[in-house]
Amino acid sequence: MDIDSNLTQTMREHPHQVAIEFEGRQITFNELHKSRNSFACFLRSKQIIKGDRVALFTPSSISLVISFLGILRNGSIVIPVNPQFREHELLHMLSDSGAKAVVTDSEHAAFIDAIKSQLPCLKEIILIEELKDMDAWHQVAQESREKLEADDRVAIFYTSGTTGKPKGAALSHRNIITNLDALEKIWEWTERDVLLHTLPLYHVHGLLIALLGSLLVGNKIILRKKFEAADALYTISEKHITLFMGVPTMYFRMAECGIVSDLSSMRLFISGSAPLTKDLFQRFRQRFGFEILERAGMTETLMNFSNTINGNRIPGSVGFPLPGVEVKILDDELQECSPGESGEIAVRGPNVFSGYWQNAEATARSFYDGWFLTGDIGKVDDEGRVFIHSRKKDVIKSGGILIFPHEVEEVIESMPQVKECAVIGIPDDEFGEVIKACVVLNDEATSPEQIMNHCKKHLASYKKPRQVEFFPVLPKNHMGKILKEELRRQSVIS
Repeated sequence: MDIDSNLTQTMREHPHQVAIEFEGRQITFNELHKSRNSFACFLRSKQIIKGDRVALFTPSSISLVISFLGILRNGSIVIPVNPQFREHELLHMLSDSGAKAVVTDSEHAAFIDAIKSQLPCLKEIILIEELKDMDAWHQVAQESREKLEADDRVAIFYTSGTTGKPKGAALSHRNIITNLDALEKIWEWTERDVLLHTLPLYHVHGLLIALLGSLLVGNKIILRKKFEAADALYTISEKHITLFMGVPTMYFRMAECGIVSDLSSMRLFISGSAPLTKDLFQRFRQRFGFEILERAGMTETLMNFSNTINGNRIPGSVGFPLPGVEVKILDDELQECSPGESGEIAVRGPNVFSGYWQNAEATARSFYDGWFLTGDIGKVDDEGRVFIHSRKKDVIKSGGILIFPHEVEEVIESMPQVKECAVIGIPDDEFGEVIKACVVLNDEATSPEQIMNHCKKHLASYKKPRQVEFFPVLPKNHMGKILKEELRRQSVIS
């Protein structure tokens, strides 16, 4: 069970089919196979072998995809890096992973040059521009590779933790293949699909689920460097797209976009990486006639839950556990909750990673009795649907009562004046914490008092915000998740 063998089979079954189209260039599965084999040969010529870590630090392109697949074929471990990172962020990732090589471009190489003296393990800086023409390597490349095992590591993704330095989640062939197999079945994903891919290729969602999943299935990919709502709607119509994977911010921008486009080729819009609000679910359905399919996962486990193709998609639910994934809801004492009660979501299955890279202490804290503690607070209903309320660290405890921010956010976002909202807890001498609502308005104005009264009308009194602050925008990470830690920090400073 290894990814490279599965890719080889797909590539041989569809040799002349276009695998990827990017900025006017097309590459077939056969060309992709030859190029990744050539790149693996190139890595071996540089004494980069199985188990060595190779970082990818460059924007999305076909050359990046070839490099990624060549690293896999060589048995080396991929370290995806956000091309927006700078010296400080790079230094931690490359040092912690012990990266032996970095694949980058001329623009980003300067950031590597500035820190390479502090990276004794780094031996090679490979410029991607020099690898665009792989003809020379086609002549010497041989159809040979390292023997790969199911539990060999494939990639290390550094998690964007809110405290401390990011930790490297190491994923294996088994983790990835079993997860993609489950998604292929539950999404009825086939070679007939055409995927519009606008996600970043340094994230699990974009690199492993969307890109690698498509290559293993054998469907065509229309790859973009970045997402633009107007371009996405136009491309869906012009390229007869059937499948789109995005984050809620993308769907919000598509719903706001005034372009009229023919979406009749589409069969599935999938959302993840951040919570999809009920309001956005309904707005997208009203605008385009499609119900977004929400799923949920995390870096350490890939996908855990998904709504189904044919069943009812309940707004606010991330669906059911994927085949092979078990779920348990635990209280603060790590005891299983009664059915329907909320607590921390724990999962186990072949998709769950074995641990953080060279960080046994963090790994031990993340597991209990064989179950991975996700840090998400949620519940499972009578039908087995999973609902995620918030992150454990985001739960507000006011006067000894637990308050789930998501519940308050939904009520505030139901107001027509409100564009977006994040609810946080701020320190209070009397109650320990009180609720603060951080709100972005639409064009129509409102007041803090009106928002508080709206909450009082629809929620128990203790869930009403004590403070409301208006923001032009809310701080977010690269995948559209609101940075509540930053909002808390700002609130303490102010």
